[in-house]
Amino acid sequence: MIIGDEEFEILVRRQGETGYSAFCPQLELIVRGTAHQQVEEKMKLLIAEHVAKRDAEQKAQGKG
Repeated sequence: MIIGDEEFEILVRRQGETGYSAFCPQLELIVRGTAHQQVEEKMKLLIAEHVAKRDAEQKAQGKG
């Protein structure tokens, strides 16, 4: 996933018969769910929220 000039990896793994997990190594985030698409979309949302929050904090500090 690319946001601006940053690239974030999303690694999805099947766990057992009914579980999936997604991991973003750059942010050290992990989510779990019951479907591949579910965990991938949830991770994309978390990454976007992280970047938006970080950018807002930098802007508030006069760095952006």
